[in-house]
Amino acid sequence: GGISIGGGTLQGLASLLLKTHDFKTICELAKEGNIANINLQIKDICAHDLEGLPMDATASLFGKAKNSNPSDADIALGLIYMVLQSIGASAILSALNTDIKDFVLIGNLTKVPQCADIFPFLERVYNVKFHIPPYAEFRTAVGAALAYKPTK
Repeated sequence: GGISIGGGTLQGLASLLLKTHDFKTICELAKEGNIANINLQIKDICAHDLEGLPMDATASLFGKAKNSNPSDADIALGLIYMVLQSIGASAILSALNTDIKDFVLIGNLTKVPQCADIFPFLERVYNVKFHIPPYAEFRTAVGAALAYKPTK
């Protein structure tokens, strides 16, 4: 299954909001962003720690956008967080009430530098493990080739 949120979503929204759909440009711009300027975090709405929930956890994606005058870099980072957190949370929620704790990430989004922050954070909060195999960006094509059965 899938959730219809991925690289195309990132590029489409970036095209509308940042006037670029270039994947590398979006990622480079996001490196200068501050997620606290765009996402409402638990620390913004709660004065004290909540058991099992870090204060920098996202309470609302883009929840601060209207109040903080975010930069293009903040918006780019917010878009990346939105897409990657949605993918990670969907995987985790789809496995609730099962013994599944390991998830394999494949596709071009695995090359987004922010994966190194977002997925380890989700791992800690939800006690799961995300794996990004070597050559993850090619795994979909490899899987399709392996599944191909020519017709006679």
